[in-house]
Amino acid sequence: MKITRRTALGMALASIATSLVGSRAQASGAQIIRLSKIKVGATFQFQLSNGAPALLFRTKTGVFAYQTICTHQGGLTKYFSPKKLLVCSVHNASFDPFKKGAVVTGPATEPLPTVKVAIKNGWVVLA
Repeated sequence: MKITRRTALGMALASIATSLVGSRAQASGAQIIRLSKIKVGATFQFQLSNGAPALLFRTKTGVFAYQTICTHQGGLTKYFSPKKLLVCSVHNASFDPFKKGAVVTGPATEPLPTVKVAIKNGWVVLA
């Protein structure tokens, strides 16, 4: 992904917002959240060590996460649970988190990047 001025600004704003509402995961094995603190069907915002915002999903079968910077022009995506889509606030590109972050509507053409997570000792951690 090419880092543009818009992307850098978006990442900076996301960094500030995520620091207020989520946690920051530093490296492989880093603890994100206790599994017991996130209900099945819920999401949890956190921040990667590079400042990128990410969103964790918990399902009946486990957990998965995506970086939430749109692959089109670096806007921030927000999860809309009624439609089960991540939608970019800039050009309304939408992504399906339950289908590997696939693009549902453009202008984005690439899926959202996955963030490898696992469950270890009762914690969701970076894998």
